[in-house]
Amino acid sequence: MLNVNPLDHIAIQNLLSRYCEALDTKLFDLLDNVFVPDVTAHYPFNPEMKGVETVKNAIRDRLGPIRTHHSLTTQTIVFTDVSKFANSVTYFIGAHIGQGPHEGKVLSAYGKYVDELVCLDAEGDYEGVRGASGKWRISRRTVIFTGRIGDEKIMNEF
Repeated sequence: MLNVNPLDHIAIQNLLSRYCEALDTKLFDLLDNVFVPDVTAHYPFNPEMKGVETVKNAIRDRLGPIRTHHSLTTQTIVFTDVSKFANSVTYFIGAHIGQGPHEGKVLSAYGKYVDELVCLDAEGDYEGVRGASGKWRISRRTVIFTGRIGDEKIMNEF
C-alpha cells in the first residue's frame, strides 16, 4: 500500500496555482519554480516543446502583451506507486482581456492541464508547505482546450 504524505497534495495545488500567477502577473521567471528544466510540454499553440526556457518564451510571446486571468476548477491528483511521482488533471478557465481596438472584449478559453509531476529534494525550501516531501515540479504537461468563446483577434491585435 502506498503511503502518501497529505501535505504533498497541498504542495501540488500551490504549484499549479503558481503557474496561473506567473501568467497573470507576467512574472514568467516564476515558471522556473513550476517546471523541471527539461520539461516536455504540448500546448495547442505550440506542440512538442522541450525545456523550461522554450516553454517560458512561448508563453511570453503568446500572453505577454495581453491581460489574462486564469482560474483553476475541478482537479484530481493521483500519486503513483513509485515514490515521489504523481499525475494530475486540472480544469481551467482563462480569460484573455482585450486591449486597444478590442477594449471591453474577452476571449474565454476552457480546458484542462494534464500533468506528470515529480517531487525534488527541498533542501530546506518547501515553498510554503512545511512537512511536504519536497518541491513538486511538472515534468510533462499537455494542455487540452475544450472550448473557446469570444473574438480570437484579442490574441494578436493590441
